[in-house]
Amino acid sequence: TLCRLLPVATLAALICAPPLAHDALAQAWVPARGEGAVSVAFQTMHVEKHLAGTVSTDAGPIDTNVVLADFTFGLTDRIAVDVALPLVSSKYSGQSPHLGTNIDDGSYHTSFTDLRFALRYNLVRDGAVITPYIGSIVPSNSYAFYGHAAPGQQLKELQIGVYGAKLLERGLPGLFISGRYGFGFVEKVLDISHNRSLADLEVGYFFTSRFRAFTMANAGITHGGFDFPTPPQYRLDHDRIQRVNYLHAGAGAAFSISDSLDVFGSFSKLVAGRNGHALDRGLTVRLSWGFRRRANPAESAASTAPSSDAP
Repeated sequence: TLCRLLPVATLAALICAPPLAHDALAQAWVPARGEGAVSVAFQTMHVEKHLAGTVSTDAGPIDTNVVLADFTFGLTDRIAVDVALPLVSSKYSGQSPHLGTNIDDGSYHTSFTDLRFALRYNLVRDGAVITPYIGSIVPSNSYAFYGHAAPGQQLKELQIGVYGAKLLERGLPGLFISGRYGFGFVEKVLDISHNRSLADLEVGYFFTSRFRAFTMANAGITHGGFDFPTPPQYRLDHDRIQRVNYLHAGAGAAFSISDSLDVFGSFSKLVAGRNGHALDRGLTVRLSWGFRRRANPAESAASTAPSSDAP
């Protein structure tokens, strides 16, 4: 089945900020009851330009490295739970540091950011795969959110959405298309609403049952917020209330080393955007180890017992 061909899904890109590369095809599927995966992803991102509205400005480079550990587990054959926590290390090397912060000093600053939790429910499996989800973001500590090198926004968020995937069996067998749409109810800042929509699309091909390559695009739209520069009274929170829109595009590949070990890699960059940081390049590598439920003695005995019509 298609489920056997896919690396087990991870939460990593579902609701991560900064965004991690995403694997919507795998996330449309859920592991069987009692099965799951432990994954570690590493991403490095480089920013050269900032966006003020749609105008590109040279405010200095930002380098960010993210290590994300996540865990997914099948509660039933249709329901999976995902938990993840990123460790973010960022450095700003420009000549325009934010006033009043000590993190834009040219050195790397490292912090755990937001704990992520999600439930996915596999609603449809025949023909296409449709999997709604609900997820949350909760800051794990009081990390810095003001500065070019800030690791995150320190905001709570509730997110709902749906994954979908389709593997073509006619015409060009092995071709697949997958995607996701999510809506995030983001904690207000200074009573300013800035909820967001997120969308992903992947189109790829299974060259073998273990190897696939794909192109991808992911986008985000902020509903509310301000264009940069924001009003002076919002200076300390301007990163959290900007109207940030973006479209990233890239390509990647995934390979199953064994039945339980998978490796994933991708590259992406900004194609179009409004406000925020203009991603010059983002490189991601992820290693995922899947585990299976051990059968209990009764199940083992049943599976090895001779049939009633055995000679």
